Amino acid sequence: MIRNTVRALIIQNEMLLTIKKERPEVGVYYTLPGGAQETGETLEQTLQRECFEELGIDILNSKLVCVREYISKNHEYSFIMKEVHAVEFIYECNSNSTTSYFFSSQADVGQIGIEWLPIEGIKQAVSQSAELSKPYKFPNTTNDFFKEYFIGQITEPYRSQIFES
Repeated sequence: MIRNTVRALIIQNEMLLTIKKERPEVGVYYTLPGGAQETGETLEQTLQRECFEELGIDILNSKLVCVREYISKNHEYSFIMKEVHAVEFIYECNSNSTTSYFFSSQADVGQIGIEWLPIEGIKQAVSQSAELSKPYKFPNTTNDFFKEYFIGQITEPYRSQIFES
């Protein structure tokens, strides 16, 4: 089954709001807040609900900036969720929250925190090839999105073997 998911790109003062996660097989890594659309919800309602559940904030404005497909079995964290096929909608968002304190009423599996990351640190992380020297770790799909969004380095979209020559 294919599901729709949303991701929030919340930037304030050259900082990006992220979900900090940890898994024994992966270590510490960061993702964008968001999650799956429920029956009867619009994508914007899903964005609002997910940001409230994961961050405790309301979204004021949102603008769609990217649509991408995610098939978990084709990615490095497939051992976490093997059967996920999602179309992800990434939105730039504004919030009325100016607080640095956030509260998750429904934390994601493996979530250990909510952090503002400096955009410059993200740019450094996504442009370095040596994993050990990166200041932050992101799943490959998020890493590729950040390359394109923050430093304008266009990445190759995922291609299944059926389309490869």
